[in-house]
Amino acid sequence: MFGRVFDPMNGFWRGFARICDIVGLSICWAVCSLPVVTLGAATTALYDAVYHGVRKGELGDYARFFRTFRDSFKTASLVTLPALVLAAVLFYMWYVAYAMAAGGSQAAMVWLYACRILLLVPLAVWLFALFTLSRFTFGVKGLLVTAARLAAAHLPSAAVVALLVEELAVFTFHKWFLPVLFTPGLGALLCSLFMERIFAPYMPGEEPAEEDGGEQ
Repeated sequence: MFGRVFDPMNGFWRGFARICDIVGLSICWAVCSLPVVTLGAATTALYDAVYHGVRKGELGDYARFFRTFRDSFKTASLVTLPALVLAAVLFYMWYVAYAMAAGGSQAAMVWLYACRILLLVPLAVWLFALFTLSRFTFGVKGLLVTAARLAAAHLPSAAVVALLVEELAVFTFHKWFLPVLFTPGLGALLCSLFMERIFAPYMPGEEPAEEDGGEQ
């Protein structure tokens, strides 16, 4: 009986280990994202490590995180820099609209929601680019074109992924960043439920994750 209780391969301990991995990988992501320009590489590495380590139960997820971070650094950074500039412009427009809406402007209220929707478009393409980079090898131009095409072809999934990441980011910000201990990893895990279905036709030789009915 006690052997089964303390068996590291039983459901409880495997679940507990994966929760710990989500926390640990979230911390790795937060630390590696501090320079801001490394945000793309950290996100690519997080998605890769969470998919293989948390969803598929493979060993060496931390080593995978830092290996992917290193390998994707150049491409992910070149994709992230213009995305950060565009996000800053759209956020400033949103902030101006918010200030005007607070003053009672009805037109500003409409523009406020328009800015939020506009912000979701580059966010979705950026996320699709980074998640795609974690699974395939691309140059910057090819990666952005592919990400845009995938997002357009899978618009509902792209909208859900972008909204999910946005809401997790807002939640983390409003809680004084304490949830950063788990929200990045949780976000990557939830996004993988949509992204891996999109990637599946392009990776016929890969076994499905445990949650999709495959074996470890």
